[in-house]
Amino acid sequence: MKHILTAVLALSAIAPAASSATHNPGALVHLTTRKWLTMDPADASDAVSFIVTGNVYESLISFKELKVPFEYVPFLAAQVPTKANKLLSADETVYRFPIRTGVTFHDGRPLTPEDVRYSILRFMLKDTEGGSSGILLNPILGVYSTRGADGAIRVDFKEAEKAVAVDGGDVVIRLKRPNGHFLKIMASLPIIVSKPWAVSHGEWDGTEASWKRHNNRPASDSYLASHANGTGPFAVETADPEKELVLKRNDKYWRAPAALSKVYLRIVPSKAMRLWMLETGDADASFFEDQDYSEVKDIPGVKIADSPHHTMLGEAVFFNFKPDAGADLGSGKLDGSGIPPDFFADRDVRDGFAHAIDYEGFLRRGMGMRGKRARGPFPDAFLPEQEPLPYEYDLAKAAAAFKRARGGEVWEKGFTATVSLSPSLLSRRILAEFIKAGVEKVNPKFKVRIKSMPSEELYTAMEKRRLALFITGFGADYPDPQSVASSILHSAGYFPQAQGYSNPELDGMIDAADAEADSPKLTRMYVEIGRKAAEDIAQIFTYNPTRFRAMRTWVRETDPRNNVNNLNLNTHPYFYARAKD
Repeated sequence: MKHILTAVLALSAIAPAASSATHNPGALVHLTTRKWLTMDPADASDAVSFIVTGNVYESLISFKELKVPFEYVPFLAAQVPTKANKLLSADETVYRFPIRTGVTFHDGRPLTPEDVRYSILRFMLKDTEGGSSGILLNPILGVYSTRGADGAIRVDFKEAEKAVAVDGGDVVIRLKRPNGHFLKIMASLPIIVSKPWAVSHGEWDGTEASWKRHNNRPASDSYLASHANGTGPFAVETADPEKELVLKRNDKYWRAPAALSKVYLRIVPSKAMRLWMLETGDADASFFEDQDYSEVKDIPGVKIADSPHHTMLGEAVFFNFKPDAGADLGSGKLDGSGIPPDFFADRDVRDGFAHAIDYEGFLRRGMGMRGKRARGPFPDAFLPEQEPLPYEYDLAKAAAAFKRARGGEVWEKGFTATVSLSPSLLSRRILAEFIKAGVEKVNPKFKVRIKSMPSEELYTAMEKRRLALFITGFGADYPDPQSVASSILHSAGYFPQAQGYSNPELDGMIDAADAEADSPKLTRMYVEIGRKAAEDIAQIFTYNPTRFRAMRTWVRETDPRNNVNNLNLNTHPYFYARAKD
């Protein structure tokens, strides 16, 4: 591909040093666009961090087959709890996990039930702002956070200690109430750390006396943010967050050791550079966006395969209902130079934005025609019965909505709003351009500014409610509609917290679905949740993507039964299932 080579000649002086790794059958070079934000499995909620932790740490159970995300196999637990084997209580609230023997951490220490107990409690009680603790807090303790709205601690340590306990060689978990997706959660959380190792490096010591000091501590303050010690097939050898992570094979892995001896996770933001490195063989595999498909498929010696998506929602637009005092609101008034703090609390404003986006144009330019129009907040694989969204590209409807907003003031005075995004994905910039173009066509008094921010800064600003309008994607934490509902729609979820969004009726519907075990009834409940959420337009949904894997033909994907964790459900690479000829 001569055009690729020409495009990168000017970059060759700063290209990553060519490594002999790609010519070594035991080493694999995988390219990504940005750095990981943490190695702590209790805080790894972004994609690249989860790639790191998912290859180093492990879960108690795993999925038997990716296409059937409700059948399980033992992993660090020796058995999957069921009523038949009496490891699940008759009322489905007590789960007993016998912990596998003969497993060691990368530092040589043996895995014990106490390590598992500690890891689960640490995951819940650390509860870093913006983290994933609520995934376990909700089913186990019945709360989404350890803290109330005022920031004060509201959970009882003794209750948590009783809910997660060691009984001989087993870890016993007691839920607040039956939860039909609890095993999906457990199969999706590679979080088991060595308690002695963590404590020796300044982490929580596991006692009631000290846990509050570690609650909501900045993620970067943890030793585990930059160091790792799991039971997985790979251990961290070296890590430079600006360049690459080197993983080395765990030769004492409890399953058969990996086929690869080393993996180089290399950070290459430039698409042209990634294309060139894949073409020349300086990379074995690489991440690409949907719109890159036509370029990648024509590279000689490269194979591509669509990745069936169970969890990816695609790019979405999020409104801020209650901005922080330091939010980017321009003048802070409805005077043409900014927006007032409650601007997006007006549904007519949100309706105007929703009708001003050329969705088909975004599909062509931003996704290379590789996506399916979202029909609501749930990926199609989760809820194919979902009703179509109540908005489409229609500038006349957009104008009508803006004319209704704030009694006509928005139309008369105009506004300037800022949409923020990370530059790590070009599709987000393209979506922002379509927002800008559409809104500004509606009324010359309307202006949209586009602001790019590094991912880490964007997430921090989101969590502090300092973004008026932002674009990001979402991959479910586990393959179930409840994962989406609790993260995107429930007022206690990550995104509603970042938006200052609350809909008590929707919260009640989601809580009711969380307690429901009947599948046909559940489907109807989630369809209604999706309809209610789409009507409220707290977010704008675009397209569910059709992602693909790109790698050199000398890379083999081994037995699919080796690739059953949640990494592949999010189309992230699980290196244990890769080999090279």
